[in-house]
Amino acid sequence: MISERRLSEDELRTWKGLRLMFRQLEAHLARELARVSELSMQDYDVLSSVAPLPEHRGAIKALAEHLSWSFSRLSHHLDRMARRSLVRREPAADGVSTDVVVTEEGMAAISAATGAHLTAVRQSFFDRLRSEDLATLERISIEVSGNLPGSAL
Repeated sequence: MISERRLSEDELRTWKGLRLMFRQLEAHLARELARVSELSMQDYDVLSSVAPLPEHRGAIKALAEHLSWSFSRLSHHLDRMARRSLVRREPAADGVSTDVVVTEEGMAAISAATGAHLTAVRQSFFDRLRSEDLATLERISIEVSGNLPGSAL
């Protein structure tokens, strides 16, 4: 049985602030991305994860794990992206599994969106931090993520 340990007032305030920041930042970045491109944040997540890989291709199963998405969610999203000619599915070299491949249209879309997206990330997040905050945030991210099931940072 898991014992319940309440959060202190400081912990609760910090947790609420962190959750609010994540929601607001994600919504802001999604709006900015939509303003400069036809990509959703989910499209951007897929394309930015696969485009840097050799031949712009990667295993669908590995991508689902990397994004922490269910296979079903990823499959449906890839269907929508394929209809827009951003990606295609191809048999993997092992002949058993399937790879996702970023098309020329997908490469053009991610290339066109990346500069503005990273500018929005810098302006809305990094420009608000002090240089010493970066090391602290990195340490916290590694500590928390490294102790969650199935996570890899």
